Amino acid sequence: MNTVQLPSVSIASEFDTRSPEVRSEAKLQDLIPIAMVIVGGCETCAEKMVTRALEVGASWQDVDKTLRIIAGTQRLDCFARAVGPEIVARMDKPLAAGRKTLEQAIVRASR
Repeated sequence: MNTVQLPSVSIASEFDTRSPEVRSEAKLQDLIPIAMVIVGGCETCAEKMVTRALEVGASWQDVDKTLRIIAGTQRLDCFARAVGPEIVARMDKPLAAGRKTLEQAIVRASR
């Protein structure tokens, strides 16, 4: 039986540069769909899920962290072995689309 090793917590926490006072209560129901549509290969869906997460109250930091975790997981050999190279390759464009949508939202919010 093959087992898949998940990324350690350090991958997730390595990118969290917010102070404890700034950290929000991220709701998994707002962030997990981002990962699902990226793995599914849908650019438009990734844009929509990032926008939706921000609209329902996820912080840009939580969305950023989610995208970084997805990107880090995508680079893991165990993930590539588990899902196959086609899935890993098909994640590139939706991941970039989600990142672009987040960056645009940050710029709009800073105005």
